[in-house]
Amino acid sequence: MGQTRVITAHFDNSRRFFENSIGKEFDFTQSTGPYEYLLGALSGCFYLTMLSIKHSVRWESVEITVTGEKRETVPTTLEKTILAIKAAGVTDKTEFEELAAKAAAECSIYNTISAVSQMETRIEYV
Repeated sequence: MGQTRVITAHFDNSRRFFENSIGKEFDFTQSTGPYEYLLGALSGCFYLTMLSIKHSVRWESVEITVTGEKRETVPTTLEKTILAIKAAGVTDKTEFEELAAKAAAECSIYNTISAVSQMETRIEYV
């Protein structure tokens, strides 16, 4: 059986938030709502999937900016999702690009979102 993840969401007249199994709280606000958490989860899943794949390429840092465009028709799922990756200090750009392609194929959240959204990955070396 696979891993189980559990969050508990709380909603009342004064506050909207969810918490994880260790009690860490994450508020739903005007600027950090469900889609921001979804896109943040995508970036984390994508990066950790890259790390889990056997590779020899090294880098100093990676920044992933995820942009999601929602449909205007109901259901308003994501229509287009872009992962803009800025990578610094990459030792082998070709291998890094192959690693990113493998991560796209293996990342569970990427693949879940791709069922409803056009996915695009862009890589910039800084």
